[in-house]
Amino acid sequence: MPGSPEPGRPLDRETLTRAFDGLEKQLASRGVRAHVYIVGSAVLLMAHRRSRITMDVDALSIDHRDVVLDCARVVAKEQELRDDWLNDQVRWIPILPPHPDPRAEVLHDSPHLVVTGASAPHILAMKVRAARTSDLEDIKLLMRQLGITTMEEVREIHRAVYPLDGIPWRNEERIEGCLRDLREEGETPDGSLPRSTGDPGHRR
Repeated sequence: MPGSPEPGRPLDRETLTRAFDGLEKQLASRGVRAHVYIVGSAVLLMAHRRSRITMDVDALSIDHRDVVLDCARVVAKEQELRDDWLNDQVRWIPILPPHPDPRAEVLHDSPHLVVTGASAPHILAMKVRAARTSDLEDIKLLMRQLGITTMEEVREIHRAVYPLDGIPWRNEERIEGCLRDLREEGETPDGSLPRSTGDPGHRR
């Protein structure tokens, strides 16, 4: 199909939207209504206009799992995507939050498919807990959107998602580095980070 990504090519926002539209049509043809809850970079692309791309969509839960994944493979063939563009392997990673996200956002809503994504605070907590090199730009993006200026605010968000665990000490230096980078990008006269003009969304 002209303009479609080659097999294995990373996904951008437009490609993800088209893929979920195709998945909805496949589910409709089988008379199935499903809910998929996703986390990670795909959420940042769809909900937060992250400019970069992702390799796949990490689904933490999938209603009618076998049917949905079978339909996703059909969409992969139709749109020349990776066979596993939608997968739930993330459910086996050890850093998953112990409780569901009460502020999950609706990213796709149609008669046969609803896709929800982790909220910005929830994703930030997960990214902070992992703090891989590949996570740092996403951490800064989320800090900007949430208006975070201090390490204590990061700890507050992490504590809300992981109430029994602190941020791994090895990660705190990387998070402090993210705060320094943001301060250098938009330093105010008193040396603090400028506050977001929108609702920070992380206060209770």
